[in-house]
Amino acid sequence: MRKALYLLLPILALLCSCEDEADDYRYPSVCTDFVCFATDATGKFETMLLDKGSSYAVRFTEDLLEAYDNKLPTYKSDTLYRLIGVYELIPTEQGDTVADIYAIGSIASSIPTPLLENEELHQDPVYMQSIWQSGGYLNFTLEIKALNGKHAIGFVDTTPEGMHGKEFTFYHRVVNDVESYRQQLHGSIPLYPFEKDLQPNDTLRFIVNLYDKGLTVYDFIQ
Repeated sequence: MRKALYLLLPILALLCSCEDEADDYRYPSVCTDFVCFATDATGKFETMLLDKGSSYAVRFTEDLLEAYDNKLPTYKSDTLYRLIGVYELIPTEQGDTVADIYAIGSIASSIPTPLLENEELHQDPVYMQSIWQSGGYLNFTLEIKALNGKHAIGFVDTTPEGMHGKEFTFYHRVVNDVESYRQQLHGSIPLYPFEKDLQPNDTLRFIVNLYDKGLTVYDFIQ
């Protein structure tokens, strides 16, 4: 049986867009991005890395601490996490820049693996909101019809023999839920394990079953 990610669809608290918020002076100029957070030896977020290559020291805001009742989640030490960051870049008196973090959100992220013997590829439908490649990841935002139940989420390596590149298929199985209102699911597939398989001009392919289009293929030329 596939080791899939069972989850309530992630909802990002304090979600803001990358623009001035006229109605909320607390967020004068924040951005919302898929980012990587690196932890230190104690498991605390130490550095935020943007997909464009820049990195910043991390500083938590009162808004974030209040959202977690001053008890932030515990993370593994010296580890890189793929998450959504709501942040503001603040120049310091020392001449560098620090990232004030207002909120963090979940991203479904795992390395695709082939199907096991006798394993079924579940492809319950979703809606595609956006898909793009950046920072060494294939990123997307989907919408899933759900209420409060569980969904099995995963990424399957379905690369056919002889293909110049890699093909990944979105695995989605409704475990215990009913189709209700749309909820966002953010996903990010790491590409570093497949560097040898993705040479210049190769194809990176993503397949997903959509409500409005059926099985849909997204190709990215490397």
